[in-house]
Amino acid sequence: MMNYFKQANSRDCRINGYPFHHENERMNLYPSFIFIDLDLSLCSSCKYPIRKLDYILKQTLKKIKKEIDGHPTVLWTGSGYHIYQPIKIITKDNEKQSLENFSEFNEFIPFLRNDLTTEFIRFASKYFTNNKGDPKHNPSIYSCLIRIPESINSKYNEKVKIIQEWDGIEVIATALVLPFMDHLIQLKIEVEEVKKREVKSSFLKDNKKILWIEKLLDTPIEDHRYFCLWHILIPYLKNIKRLSENEVFSILVEWLDRCDRLNKVKWRYPQRIKEQLRKGKGYLPISLENLMKENYELYKLLQD
Repeated sequence: MMNYFKQANSRDCRINGYPFHHENERMNLYPSFIFIDLDLSLCSSCKYPIRKLDYILKQTLKKIKKEIDGHPTVLWTGSGYHIYQPIKIITKDNEKQSLENFSEFNEFIPFLRNDLTTEFIRFASKYFTNNKGDPKHNPSIYSCLIRIPESINSKYNEKVKIIQEWDGIEVIATALVLPFMDHLIQLKIEVEEVKKREVKSSFLKDNKKILWIEKLLDTPIEDHRYFCLWHILIPYLKNIKRLSENEVFSILVEWLDRCDRLNKVKWRYPQRIKEQLRKGKGYLPISLENLMKENYELYKLLQD
C-alpha cells in the first residue's frame, strides 16, 4: 500500500475499511468499523460554519463515548471531519459473527436493498450524529473508503491531519443492536406502506406520467437538485416520457432556474444536464421505495 501511495505522490490515498478478496467472503463480514463524515457543507448557511461543525463533532464524540465507550480517530480532511471507530458486536459466547447469522434479523433482510453490515454502518453514522452527518455519505462494505493521515486531499489541496488518535480499543458495540432493531422495524413498516400506496394509487398511468415526479417538476427545492437530476428527472423525461434531448434540456433548465432562485445552485447546471444526457442510456427513474433507502432526507421532503 505504501508503494501505491508513493506512486500517487500521496494524493487522495484511501483504504477500504471492509476489505475482502472473494465474493464468498462477503457473508462472513461483520460490523467492525464505523465511518462518520461531518462536512462543512452541512453548515454552509451558518454565520460561523466551522464553529457549528466543531459543535456537531463534540456532540458526536460525546455520544460515542456515552453509548459504547469509544475514543475514535478524528481526521481533518480539508472540508470537514472524518470519524473512524473500530467496533465489535459479540455473541453470548464472546465471538464475532456476521449479522446475517442472527436469527432476529432474518425477517428484515427482504426489505433491505443492502446487506445487513452496510445497513448497520449507515445506521450507526446517523445514530451517533443525530442525523447531522453528511446525507450524501453512504459507506458500504464495498466503499468504506477512509483517508490516510498526511496524504493530500486534492479537491482542497490540503493535508489530512489527525485531530484525535484512536485509543487502540476495539469497543464492544452490542448496545447498538436494539436501536438498530428499532431502525429495521421502522424501515419495514415504511417499505410496506410505500408498496401499498403504489398499488393503490398506481403512480404509472397509461399516459406515461408518474404523478410524484410530475409534482417535483412543478416544485422548486432547496437541496438534492443533483440527485434529482441524475436519479429521477433525466431518466423520467428521457426514458419514460420519451422526450427529445432538447425538450429535456429546456424543462430541466427552467426547473433549476426556479430552484436557483430559492437557494443558489452551486454548479453549472446547463453543462451538467448535457453531460448527464450523454450518459443516460435506458435506465429508469428510482422508485419511491428505493429512494427511501438511498436518500431518506429527499424522500421525506417529497412526502411533505
